[in-house]
Formats: sequence, structure tokens, C-alpha cells
Amino acid sequence: MSDIINQLLSWYRKNGRLLPWRETSDPYRIWLSEIMLQQTRVDQGLPYYTRFVEKFPDVFHLATATEQEVFKLWQGLGYYSRARNLLKTAQQVVSRFGGDFPSDLKTLQSLPGIGPYTAAAVSSLAFGMPHPVVDGNVYRVIARLYGVTTPIPSTKAHNEFVKIAQTLMPAAHPALFNQAMMELGALVCTPKNPQCDSCPLRLACVARQHDQTASFPVQIKKTKQKTLYLYYIVMSVESTHKTKVVLRHRDTKGIWAGLYDFPCIETGNPLKVEEVMALLAGKTDLPISDFSITNISSEYKHLLTHRILLAQFISILVKKNSSLKLKKPLLLVEQSALPHYPVPVLVDRFLQDSGLMASG
Repeated sequence: MSDIINQLLSWYRKNGRLLPWRETSDPYRIWLSEIMLQQTRVDQGLPYYTRFVEKFPDVFHLATATEQEVFKLWQGLGYYSRARNLLKTAQQVVSRFGGDFPSDLKTLQSLPGIGPYTAAAVSSLAFGMPHPVVDGNVYRVIARLYGVTTPIPSTKAHNEFVKIAQTLMPAAHPALFNQAMMELGALVCTPKNPQCDSCPLRLACVARQHDQTASFPVQIKKTKQKTLYLYYIVMSVESTHKTKVVLRHRDTKGIWAGLYDFPCIETGNPLKVEEVMALLAGKTDLPISDFSITNISSEYKHLLTHRILLAQFISILVKKNSSLKLKKPLLLVEQSALPHYPVPVLVDRFLQDSGLMASG
């Protein structure tokens, strides 16, 4: 097997993509890239990484940022708990370790948002420690190589795959081996139509020998997605000088916690506009007669892991003399200030389509 691993390393040296986080041993930038690339393709994450490094070139700059600044830069990547933990970890690295990332797995995992995978990645890629980095690509490579039938993802599977990777890892080049395994899964041992003939591990691959690449890795059965209907109320308030808009600060738990959107009616069933407006009146103490509907958007679809979101934006204009009673988490902001507020990508799509980002 050592000869095949040498072929793997040789393949990576010739074919590995040139990516900015691979050209440094700075643990801050390696950690940043690993957090960003969770559930995110490299081509999607790269521009975000570049913008983050420009804005926050080191952990000290990031530690002094506000949550709103971080969320705004993160907008569109999803899984916003990653962004929140990014800021918390930067603050703890500065306060607990003077700005120096720890190199051992246990201490790394004591930081917010850093689990076994990210800890292994930072420890290995930044400090050269012999810890296997097992992501989705590596799961696939190892499962096919050895014909592993343990379903992923699970703690049992992770421990099993880490042990196998440990047996393959050369003592002299642990970081290079980890990068090569991840790159092989990304470029050659792909989920569909893997390029087996150009794979450096092809002679030892169980799945290839039995023409079963499509059968590995074995996946845990996914939960069926449920549909959630969102009716956003884009409430503009007439003003002598500038138009103002009602926003909602999502400061509760959830995937969009900390972001801003519009007052919203959420339901498991579709509603008529009249039903939405009646519910709105009850929520805001706003009499129906005090506003007029100016636009009803087309339906926006957004897919989450366990949810299908179908959203519609109902634009209304509130009269000057209306007694608008707002309570937290609602707030009134100038329309021209909307670009400064981090919003879910679903809301951002509407704002771009409607032109609200550019006018006010």
C-alpha cells in the first residue's frame, strides 16, 4: 500500500489546485477556510474567503468585528451558526491564547464551532501533526477503496474511517496526505461518474474491482423534506424626507438567528393574501384600513436540508397618520440603509429583484 500512497502524493503534487489556504501554514487562514468550506463548494467559498481575508487579515482584526459586520460578509453562505462561532472563536483565541491558535486536538475542540474534523485539519495542515482529516471527499475515497459498508455520517463511521486513514498516512507527510485525499475525492473520486482510470489508487480499489463505485459510501437514509410557506410583509412607511422600512431582527435560535428580515407569517399550508393581512393586523396592532397593498411578488423557492421554503413578499404602504406600534424584534430603518443589514439569501434575492437595495 505504501507504493500506492506514494503515487497518490505524486498525483497531488502534479494535479492539486492552487488555492490560497494551501499556500500558507497560517492556522488562522487555514481555520477560516475550513469553516467556510463546510457544506460549501470551493468555487462558491473562494470569493468569500478572499473578502474575509481582505477585511480581517488576522485573528486580531476578526476578534474586534461586530456580529453584524461578520454576518454581512457571510451573507449567502448559509448555516449562519458558522459565522457566529467564527467570531466567538477569534475572540477566544485572542483572549485565551494571545492570538496564537493551539495545535492540539483537545484544546482546538474547546473553541466554538470546532469539532473533530476542523480540529484535525488545523492541527495537521497548520502544524504538521499526524491527524487524519476526514471530510465528505475522504469518506468517499476510503469507502470505495476498502468497500466500507458502515453508513455515513455517524460517530461510528467517523471513528472507523479515521482509523483507516491513520493506517494509510505516511509519517513524513501527514499534511500532504490529507490534502491529497481530499483533492482526490473532489477531482477524481467524485460522487457521480468517477474518473477511475486516472485514479492513483485504482489498482487497490475494491469498488472499482467489483464495478460498485455507485454503491459507496453507504448513506444514512435522509429525512423527507417538509414544505414551509413564508409570507413576508415589506412594510414601507411614508415620511416627509425618506422612506422607512420595518425590519425584524431574528435574535432567537435558528439557522438565521442574528440576521434581519421582514415581519413574516409562517405556516405549513398556503394562505390567501386576505388571510395573511388579517394575521398581520393581529400581530402589529395595525388597523387594516391604515395601509394599502402596493405589490405581491412571485414565489421564491429556497432549499434547506430538511425544509423547502416557499416565500412570497407582500409590499404594503403605511399612511403617514397611521399609529404604527412596533415592539422588539421589529425596528424601523431608512430604506437607503438596507444594504448594511445582513439578511437571509432568500430575502436578498427579493431585495435585488425589487430594487429596494438601490432606492430609498
